[in-house]
Amino acid sequence: MKKTYSQIIGTSVAIEELGRVARVTDLLIDTQTGKIACFFVNTGKMQIITPNNILFFGQAIIIGDMDDIIDAHDIVRVNEVIKKDIRLLKSKVQTQKGEILGTVHNFIVDVKFFGLTTIIVYKSFFGLFKTSNLLISARDIVKIEKGLITVKNKCAKQMYRESEKDKVTNFYPDLAS
Repeated sequence: MKKTYSQIIGTSVAIEELGRVARVTDLLIDTQTGKIACFFVNTGKMQIITPNNILFFGQAIIIGDMDDIIDAHDIVRVNEVIKKDIRLLKSKVQTQKGEILGTVHNFIVDVKFFGLTTIIVYKSFFGLFKTSNLLISARDIVKIEKGLITVKNKCAKQMYRESEKDKVTNFYPDLAS
């Protein structure tokens, strides 16, 4: 099952016997692996749930007990990812040739395998009006750095094809199919 970042934020975290014990406030992607490193929850400062502690992910995240909510600094790998401070949202997206495609507005993860599948990129006019959007597969991501995601050059061609298709449809309604 796939969910967007915006669908995951606010998801209840529950224990079968106790009911809801927290809510997801953020999630962190390990940019080296493309996997979710952890889910931040609102139970305290830097409290997290790691994917391996999740029993079920549906309308809510089900965990075994309160011991599954831990301090982020207790997990070495998660702590390393936190220190890098690389976030996908609002990162600029460019091709390998340096062509700016837009900014990450949202992203999609597979909640069964806890991996990044797609980034949703919007290009805007003066930062106010969204002029186009593009779905870019995680397989097309070359590198993720702080504030910048580099993707394969073919992603720019896909964007142009979509915008050209829209123009043809607008000018020649008989050709729309």
